[in-house]
Amino acid sequence: MRKILITLLLVSAVGVLLYSCEKKSDVSDFSNVGVGAYVTLVKNGNLILDYGNLATTAADITVKQYGSDIDKIKVYATEGLANLDKTAWKAVKEYTYNGGEQQLKVSAVELAAGLGIPTTGLKTGSPYTFYNELILKDGRVFNPANTNGAFQGISNYNMAFTWQAVVVCPYVAPMAGTYTVIQDDWADWAAGDTVQITDVAGNKLDLSAVWPNPAYGSIVSPLQISVDAATGTATIPANITFGNYGSYNAKTLSGSSGYVFSCTGVITLVIHVDAGPFGDQGFLKLILKKK
Repeated sequence: MRKILITLLLVSAVGVLLYSCEKKSDVSDFSNVGVGAYVTLVKNGNLILDYGNLATTAADITVKQYGSDIDKIKVYATEGLANLDKTAWKAVKEYTYNGGEQQLKVSAVELAAGLGIPTTGLKTGSPYTFYNELILKDGRVFNPANTNGAFQGISNYNMAFTWQAVVVCPYVAPMAGTYTVIQDDWADWAAGDTVQITDVAGNKLDLSAVWPNPAYGSIVSPLQISVDAATGTATIPANITFGNYGSYNAKTLSGSSGYVFSCTGVITLVIHVDAGPFGDQGFLKLILKKK
């Protein structure tokens, strides 16, 4: 249960911040600087690297130029989440950009070679982050390390400076047992707390003893997820009213996703939550590790 009412205390502070920023609009006046470049995301392709098929599996996205003319796109990679220290990046592939839509595709073999490890050294259950560096025809270079992070984060621009793929492993039941909470954005549990997961027939897991925490609410409908046996990809159904928290009911919304990795004992879910009169709470991460 998120501390929803805390947001009410932030309203005045946000107002002051907006007012103070109002007088500094010249910072965002892009007419004062030259025209740079970035690539927009046209579509996500496959973002799952199959550990059981390392010789042929690949990840890809399709992008398109925006701004000044791009000559080449160089793709780097790191293990784990995004790291804006470019010295940590490893070059994996380079494309000549000929205009229009461009598919950027990196195979597991190419990724491992770029990282300097054997293909079998790719870690199941681990994300790998790719970084697109743009080399313009006039020689300038733009990448996620030298482009303002706040600018990259504006959703309307749909930038694709970074993207991720995850190495998956097959789902093998049983997965029931005691799990340690690594992260709970819904804040029913703190990191380090332990919770119980139950197996359900048909490659399903029951999270009803996780959300809601019985200290805060009661179960309305069981929160159960389905897991694809081949990839460990989790499906979280929408419109499941999983908890009554006294003054409101909480339910899932569409767009939730996640993984259950038997090989590492890690459950990583991103659950879209609605809190009744408090509205859409966004996409909340829940990460659990089996003890």
